[in-house]
Amino acid sequence: MNRQVTIVLGIVVIIGGFGIKNYLSGQAEKPKRNPSGGKPTVWVETVQNGFVKNTIPITGKLVSKNRIELFAEVQGAVLKSSRPFKEGVSFPKGARLLKIDSTEFKLTLLSSKSAILNTLIQLSSDIKYDFPAEIDGWNNYVNSIDVEQPFPDMPTFKNKKFKNFLIARNVYNQYYNIKSQEEKLSKFNIIAPFSGTLVEGNLLPGSMVRVGQKLGTLIQPGDFEMEASLNLSESNQIKVGDSVRLFSEDMPGEWLGRVGRISEHVDQATQTLKVYIDVNSPKLVEGLYLSGEVRSGGFENSAEIARNLLIGINQVYTIQDSVLALKEIEVLSIGENKVVVQGLENDSKILGQVFSTAYNGMVVNPKLKN
Repeated sequence: MNRQVTIVLGIVVIIGGFGIKNYLSGQAEKPKRNPSGGKPTVWVETVQNGFVKNTIPITGKLVSKNRIELFAEVQGAVLKSSRPFKEGVSFPKGARLLKIDSTEFKLTLLSSKSAILNTLIQLSSDIKYDFPAEIDGWNNYVNSIDVEQPFPDMPTFKNKKFKNFLIARNVYNQYYNIKSQEEKLSKFNIIAPFSGTLVEGNLLPGSMVRVGQKLGTLIQPGDFEMEASLNLSESNQIKVGDSVRLFSEDMPGEWLGRVGRISEHVDQATQTLKVYIDVNSPKLVEGLYLSGEVRSGGFENSAEIARNLLIGINQVYTIQDSVLALKEIEVLSIGENKVVVQGLENDSKILGQVFSTAYNGMVVNPKLKN
């Protein structure tokens, strides 16, 4: 009896399971059929040939065009000036950057001037008798000498014998020695050759400087040169005078520069050429890194496409009757995100997305990008 009950219960369970299965199957949505017939849908682009501007990306650091490093040519103690000799201090053109104590040297120069003046006065009596035609001019020259003032230039003498007479008396030797000392005296005052700002230097009054010691660095703000490196193919596309659009990732704004010069030397390590960009702006500072692009002419009958659409170095996928076909092209210029190419027919279709499983001859369902 128990066995019959067990068999009946099992049959009921099986019949109930089939009923539940049929009910659930009826509730589920039927899968939709792929309208493309199993072909993957891909984005495509239409090629439009025309004139494409040539832009070459660059980056580099700004360096002041007018920049001088200051060194001491004389020895002495630094004297107090109207402006401190410190980094960040600006000076107009012709202003004194630094004054070094010249008292001892100036006294030596005065002694030398007195010595040559004594020699010139003693020669007057000999000149009066041996070269009477020259005595008036000689006396005028001697009377014009003031040891406290710059020594006057030696007059030009047409009489060669008279000139040789002066040479034999060591006059010219003493004269040029005086001029040399006067020139050296001027080096105790360091004058700004242009309006600029100190970017290096910190000398306090009383500091001792020695011959050959570096004192600081003076630059002219607002006038800069940016050094950039380009590979040979890119450097052949630009010329002096090309415009350059520049910008910084650290500060707002854009600046227009010009290609100032192009090096003729190839760096052996990187196989690149140096290109120097001129740019002027009071907002820029030395040492700032700028990025940008050189605008140099352009390419006729060309198209610009995304760089990631390239297959290898010179191929793209074209779409012909819903079939992918690899086509070789000529790459004219490579930018950061774009490339300029030739060899594609106008209004032809190319694969407009990165499709890792694509292959030559693959059937796809093309969809045009908006």
